[in-house]
Amino acid sequence: MASPYYWAFEAQRRVRHPQRRAKIARWLAGRRTRSVVMPGGNAAATVQALVQDMNRQGYHLLTGLVEPQQVAEMRAYFSEQKARDPYRPTFGQFMPLTEARPETHVAFFDAETVVAAPHAVALANHPLLLASIEALLGCKPSIGYLTAWWSLPGDGTAEHAERFHRDVDDWAFYKFFLYLTDVDEHSGPHVYIPGSHDRATHLDLRRYTDAEAAALGRELRFTGPAGSCFVENTFGMHRGLPPRDRPRLIFQVTYCLMGLPYAPAKPVAPLPPGFDPFINRFYFKESS
Repeated sequence: MASPYYWAFEAQRRVRHPQRRAKIARWLAGRRTRSVVMPGGNAAATVQALVQDMNRQGYHLLTGLVEPQQVAEMRAYFSEQKARDPYRPTFGQFMPLTEARPETHVAFFDAETVVAAPHAVALANHPLLLASIEALLGCKPSIGYLTAWWSLPGDGTAEHAERFHRDVDDWAFYKFFLYLTDVDEHSGPHVYIPGSHDRATHLDLRRYTDAEAAALGRELRFTGPAGSCFVENTFGMHRGLPPRDRPRLIFQVTYCLMGLPYAPAKPVAPLPPGFDPFINRFYFKESS
């Protein structure tokens, strides 16, 4: 059955001029709920810095958000779970590091697996992230997509999202990325072209060559130890570089304005205590 957000999703994909999209997003946000309390003090300054970076360059590097033990526990958990190749569904479920076929580039975990991961829900609902995303959107955010996946080493040939592209997921949306493994130049760094989120060129819904993407500016490769994390506007030109030497494990949260067709058709788990039912409604059902 098609997602109830499918037609709204397809409609907004037809409007790709960034300034027009922003105008519509502001109009929609003005008619949606806002939080009553926003952070003050040092947290407010951090939110302001994040918003400024996002508006100016399309990304913001975060520090001190995730503890090393949390990263280690998440990595250990996902290392014991089966996943799927989304581009080759006939392969079924498999252990990514030991059972993946040579053709498989990425192995994604099911929603039920992701929400059960230690710290996943708490990180997605981190007060600093929620406050920052609300400041960007102009309304209370929705967690539209929770996911994690392995990118597996191969011959370096890029396919699908490993080639440059823009995401056009909602009128306004932002993504949080957390590396759960060390990532260097040879283990599949995320690549972004700063400032491309606001450029009204290269707006076709397709994959772009490196040469085409270079016309938007110099690329930035996000490398760093496990625990490195950042927020990004992936309407900007980006890709995931195919790893050559070591697999990359990454956790991602997509915060949106309306809703996404990628979310489960219905919630997959009870809402844990202490979390906002509206923000988490696509993945968690509030207890009656």
